[in-house]
Amino acid sequence: MILKKLIVGPLGTNCYIFGSSTTNDVVIIDPGGTPNTIIETIENLNVSPLGVLLTHGHFYHIIKVGKMLRTFKIPLKFNKKEYNSGIFNRKEADKWLKEGDEIPIGELMLKVLETPGHSPGSLSFYCKEALHIYEKKFDGILFTGDLLFRRSIGRSDVPGGDQRQLFSSIRKKIMNNPELNDNFLVCPGHMGITSIGEERELNMFKRHFL
Repeated sequence: MILKKLIVGPLGTNCYIFGSSTTNDVVIIDPGGTPNTIIETIENLNVSPLGVLLTHGHFYHIIKVGKMLRTFKIPLKFNKKEYNSGIFNRKEADKWLKEGDEIPIGELMLKVLETPGHSPGSLSFYCKEALHIYEKKFDGILFTGDLLFRRSIGRSDVPGGDQRQLFSSIRKKIMNNPELNDNFLVCPGHMGITSIGEERELNMFKRHFL
């Protein structure tokens, strides 16, 4: 499994390169700036991008979408609710993503969750494949965008935000999702990597979503 976290753009967005070490196919999640770093990392890894995935459309997650699409000639995929809301409507998706969709990446399968609250069309992505990182084994990986952070949550006082909906998304789609467990690595849109179990225990907002 390939997992590379890059901190990019003016607000320190986490851009992830994720994919298969067997086929060297990857996706680019949230290219929010610093395009040369993203491109050079992909070239150094000697991998083939299959597409750009957006967790949501706030500017600091999408600044260099066009650059990635032109450089690698790959499709853009995100939620049509984000487009219809006006949060990000400069470019239509080549494929609209919705709850339950599956994105094959080599032998891996990345699954789509609709997790609104930070924005109307926010998505999370998860893969139920074991991986080793930081000398620890995890049962799978979850990309949460600006929904759930390490010890915190995403903002809801931004265009399209809804705090009640945000807590509901964390509770229903993550904490009570039978597909996920506490030993899933959580890769948020900003700041550090964590796990579902750590956030169940240590997140300062846990009483609102457990």
